[in-house]
Amino acid sequence: MDPGAEDSPVLGVRGLRVHFPSADGRWVPVVDGLSFEIRRGEALGLVGESGAGKTMTALSLLGLVPPPGHVSGSLRLRGRELAGMGEREWWSVRGREVAMVFQDALSGLNPVRRIGSLLEEAVRRHYEGFPGALSRGWARERAVEALAEAGIPEPRERMGAYPHQLSGGLRQRVMIALATVNRPALIVADEPTTALDATLQAQVLDLLRARLPLSALLLVTHDLGVAAALCDRLLVVYAGRPAEDGPAEQVLTAPRHPYTAALLAAVPRLGRGGAPRPIPGQAPGFGEAPPACAFAPRCERAIEHCRRVRPPLEPLDDRLVACWNPVPP
Repeated sequence: MDPGAEDSPVLGVRGLRVHFPSADGRWVPVVDGLSFEIRRGEALGLVGESGAGKTMTALSLLGLVPPPGHVSGSLRLRGRELAGMGEREWWSVRGREVAMVFQDALSGLNPVRRIGSLLEEAVRRHYEGFPGALSRGWARERAVEALAEAGIPEPRERMGAYPHQLSGGLRQRVMIALATVNRPALIVADEPTTALDATLQAQVLDLLRARLPLSALLLVTHDLGVAAALCDRLLVVYAGRPAEDGPAEQVLTAPRHPYTAALLAAVPRLGRGGAPRPIPGQAPGFGEAPPACAFAPRCERAIEHCRRVRPPLEPLDDRLVACWNPVPP
């Protein structure tokens, strides 16, 4: 099949694993066997508690896993295998084919450079060799256009601003402009609304949603409300392993994995009787995940088989679930 065909996934991930060495010499997986696809116009939410491996999954898609981390599995972007590429090859992909919106805009932007120069450099670097691409005027106009698309008022004047001269909401819009200035096939957004109030969160989500007709989106978040507002599908992960994968509305309204149900029960909701219920216990730390079901020690539905055998991710009605004793429909 033509990898550029309309029905082909923009991103296809198979058996993704990210290992780091432990103090005792073992190679410990922090991402342990994730597989998923995203098509153009689709938003996939990668959700779970802190330490679930979400950010490391995102970094692997841009070749940014810090050493000595080791990435294995298949990462195909528009039919091109990314796994195993060298840094020079990554430079031709990162920022042009796949781009990232980081969580902390203030630390993600160079504080001593004007935002216009950052955007212009991103354009010129990835269009070197194209007619007129090295023209400073051409790159500047594309940068202004990207700021306008990101909803920044008076974009031409803002080109001369430094990051500290902008509000938190405007800085996050600049991050979105940097990620989308070259119109990449895949946008990875890592907790892009964490530091923003509810109004700014809604505006940032609207901006990301506006990019979907042209791109695929992977949203990394622990906020189920943000995931519900933006995502078509959800992949719930626990201790680096897949727990539940399915349509966002069904997963959020009728979860089948006990971990997904526990996440939802821990979220305060207006109009719902009773207080939120925190998940008992703690998620396993680095190197502490059991070889069987990682969630079993915290799970109210765990049976003996859960403590002995790791459950595979298998079809269950309208989704995929990795559980020996799933929540009934």
